[in-house]
Amino acid sequence: MSQGGESFWLGTTSETSYPQLAGEVPVDVAVVGGGMMGITAATLLKRAGKTVALLESKRIVHGATGYTTAKVTAGHGVIYGELTEKFGETGARAYADAQQAAIEQIAALAAEDAHFERRPNFVFADTAEDADQLRQEADAEQRLGLPASFTRETPLPFEVAGALRLENQAQFHPRKYLLPLAAALPGDGSYVFEQTRVQNARDGAPCTVTAETGMVRARDVVIATHLPILDRGLFFAKAHPHRSYAIAARIDAADAPEGMFINAGQPTRSIRTMRDGDSVYLNVGGEGHKPGRVDDEPRRYDALEEYLRRHWPGAGEVEYRWSTMDYLPLDRMPYIGRLRRRSKHVFTGTGFQKWGMTNGTVAAIIVADRILGRENAWASVFESKRWHTRASTPKFVKENASVGARYLADRLRLARGPSADELRPGEGALVRVRGRKTAVYRDESGELHATSPVCRHLYCIVDWNAAERSWDCPCHGSRYSGEGKVIQGPTTRDLKPRKLPTG
Repeated sequence: MSQGGESFWLGTTSETSYPQLAGEVPVDVAVVGGGMMGITAATLLKRAGKTVALLESKRIVHGATGYTTAKVTAGHGVIYGELTEKFGETGARAYADAQQAAIEQIAALAAEDAHFERRPNFVFADTAEDADQLRQEADAEQRLGLPASFTRETPLPFEVAGALRLENQAQFHPRKYLLPLAAALPGDGSYVFEQTRVQNARDGAPCTVTAETGMVRARDVVIATHLPILDRGLFFAKAHPHRSYAIAARIDAADAPEGMFINAGQPTRSIRTMRDGDSVYLNVGGEGHKPGRVDDEPRRYDALEEYLRRHWPGAGEVEYRWSTMDYLPLDRMPYIGRLRRRSKHVFTGTGFQKWGMTNGTVAAIIVADRILGRENAWASVFESKRWHTRASTPKFVKENASVGARYLADRLRLARGPSADELRPGEGALVRVRGRKTAVYRDESGELHATSPVCRHLYCIVDWNAAERSWDCPCHGSRYSGEGKVIQGPTTRDLKPRKLPTG
């Protein structure tokens, strides 16, 4: 069975060891979340003269940013025709301009060893129908000022029906980019805190950010936790989780395709190269699905490897397998701005729709500008509290009806699979214990761990993910380890432990 593990980015960088928050700390701005948006916002704010405290529940750049494909591009699949329809040409142009500005912001901040490399970005078509769609998308992107063109030629080792080419885009190593930025934050009244799980943040004068081990007082707060850990803005109802997978294997440099690639059809196939010293790796990603809605997660890695072997038969063994969670907004535009309408000093960004390297940077720029009192030309388009009735309502109803149906169905569904005694090391299952549905996991040493299966966020029933050995919530994407410890929010609390009968 194929298992996920640490990403290429984590496997090729050293671990961090910043202190845990202890006691009370005053700063100008508290930033909750140590990923792309959080570290970038903290960097921009400190460089503008603010004192900042960056707080991360685990280790920085271990969440979604540590498991990205790290493409730095405005070429977000086939999106600009739809954005023009929903937001008009002015709104779509603002989105395109923001993405291009994010690329240049990353270029300006990147250290020499961040592996920042300019590359063309390709969206390729496997069918004539998809090729026609890409021709229209190329026209839309050209009207918005993007350096786009339609072509039938790509550096891929197989024929395509057509491709959308976007010039002067980039790729990089996200941890080698962000870790030096984070290292420059501490000092002169600023801090980086790890292993600091924030439980609450309150607007006020000053705002207070409460963690398990202390408190930060700040004039402004940035919630940069992928999906906000605070439910006050109801973003969990407007941005929906989607899991996808990636693998990486060494290839000969002569076989490495020059560019970044993603197909226009389904199933998704995302392709790029990566470097570690003199070694070149090929990264293939895709196979996305809603979390907790499938029972074949390990097969997703196998499908990606079959694609890799078919097109790059000389590739080496797959050395890295990992998966990630992304949040998709209702109308394809991220939510960036106030946490809620009444928030004066608490800001957030979410719904980056699988393009968190540029959208996370855009969010950091917009929020930093708000805090610094500067005008931002894109802010109104990304406004977090917007509601476009025609663009958002149908999907809002569909997605939340699906969540509600799952909530009810899970409570009626019988626990299936083996009994607790039948679980092998590394396996988990929902089993009935003393008449109650229970999440049970047997670790590699053979010890059983039992918890309530009820997610601590909004009380859906978690499901076992065999590829990642985690309990995943199908409703809003919270994840827990086999032992029930929080891996990823929006939850901030572990699953409740239970005792198994003895004898």
